[in-house]
Amino acid sequence: MTGPGETGTDQAEEVLRPDEPAVAEKIDPEAPWQRLSWRMLLVDPLGSLTRLLPLFLISLWLGSNRSNYWFETVVISLVVLAGLLRWLSTSYQVGRTHIILKKGFFSRQVVTVARHRIRSVDTESDLFHRVMRVSILEVGTGRADAGKSGAERFRLNAIDTALVDPLRDELLAHRRALDPTLSEEDEEQWGSKYGEDIARWRITWARFAPFSFIGFGVLFSLWFLTWQMGDMHDRIMDLAVVEGTVDRLDSLGPPWAFVGKAIAVWMVAGVLAVITYAIRYGKYALTDHGQLLYVQNGILRRKHQALDKARLRGVELRLPVYLRMLGGGRLEPIMTGTKKGAAASTLLPQAPIGDVRRVAIRILGDETPVTVGLRRHPWKAARRRLTRGLLPFWIVAGFIILYRLDSGPSADVWVRWGIPAALVFFLALSVDRIRMLGHALLPDTLVTSHGSWAAKRTILEADGIIAWTVSQSVFQRSARVATVSAATPAGGGVYSVVDMDADEAWVLAEALTPGITDVWKHDGAGDGRVSPSMGVRPE
Repeated sequence: MTGPGETGTDQAEEVLRPDEPAVAEKIDPEAPWQRLSWRMLLVDPLGSLTRLLPLFLISLWLGSNRSNYWFETVVISLVVLAGLLRWLSTSYQVGRTHIILKKGFFSRQVVTVARHRIRSVDTESDLFHRVMRVSILEVGTGRADAGKSGAERFRLNAIDTALVDPLRDELLAHRRALDPTLSEEDEEQWGSKYGEDIARWRITWARFAPFSFIGFGVLFSLWFLTWQMGDMHDRIMDLAVVEGTVDRLDSLGPPWAFVGKAIAVWMVAGVLAVITYAIRYGKYALTDHGQLLYVQNGILRRKHQALDKARLRGVELRLPVYLRMLGGGRLEPIMTGTKKGAAASTLLPQAPIGDVRRVAIRILGDETPVTVGLRRHPWKAARRRLTRGLLPFWIVAGFIILYRLDSGPSADVWVRWGIPAALVFFLALSVDRIRMLGHALLPDTLVTSHGSWAAKRTILEADGIIAWTVSQSVFQRSARVATVSAATPAGGGVYSVVDMDADEAWVLAEALTPGITDVWKHDGAGDGRVSPSMGVRPE
């Protein structure tokens, strides 16, 4: 998508060799060349050594009786040398038409970005950066930013923090030309310090953290580290509180001992999750800057992201059942040029569902896609939710029966309690999947919802859809349902309407993308057109 005065054929960002003629053409002879802050000579080695800390601890533990620490000395020396070479070989220029970054000591690279193509200027800083008063600044063009490697990105690590706001304002000043309604005061306030607040982090949101997998990931990492260090793991397990808890739970007997240990592990993981959540999303704020959405979060590693509204193609409300039970959810953008998956920009972390919907409505400018009731799919789609949802139950029940056959009557309690509990659990998930399944067709907007454990409600603009796919498995064909997938260059790339009526599949695609079925030939027996796989679609 191009703005006024732009052409789709211009290169937004280029990686060139220093000796190419194109580099000389883009260098501004009046603009000075600048270096990164000298303080990066401290920040870069400290950050690298912190990431290598587990390796150092294991090495020191394995060699606790040795007097020669050549391994640690060599690694530290290499890290410091790498930081020095990076500082010496990195320079950048902010010219009138382009910004240019030269980097690389052994493999020299030059990254050029046309200033009128700049769509975002993101910053982040961890604890070491803030102590040394430097920041990481990255320029985004919104065109395939997610696919770029680190060598292809215009990323300055690290520049003086005092230079960040003036540089951001200078690089984004051209955005005023794309919005004539902005006043001079708006232009002066363009940047990170001003804007209309949409949402800010509240400490009460931390109550949702234990009901996520963050804590279990941290707990597993700590367990693996202590297990590698041998006696540290033994010391933890020999603590009086740990031994006492384990003995008390074992005295309950099966299956309650297992349930009690699972709850104890969850409680420990919950505490770690609250701490991790607070560190990751503390000081979160979402502000509106006219054409930009500005997101900042983090305590130890503070991140600042500017998201261009022109690249926004919708939003996705993440509503997993374990958060919905507490009235919570999460909001993700569907935006071109952003990273997919866990690295994607988050508009709102785990928060009350009321705040999630409010922010979604505020960003979309319309409450209808967020609140509209969904059209239910055929009863055969509900039957598929039940049959597929209960498949894990039969696996769990099979394991319990095998355990009973192997252990004898002492395992009867697992059959008496485990099988009914598993049945209720998976049946409840199946019913929830039925409740969440549906879609709505609005003018120029597709709303679709499915899932339970990882439920989500997707709101996608029709203008962002570039292709349609209708697919059917063997079992879907027998049930006369189909999955309709909308392909888009934004967000996750593909968003699906699952198990809708097969006879309406291409009708939905035609409604949102008029003319998509015109390539089909008439069957000669009426006004209908023949779909390659779905049969006849009436006009």
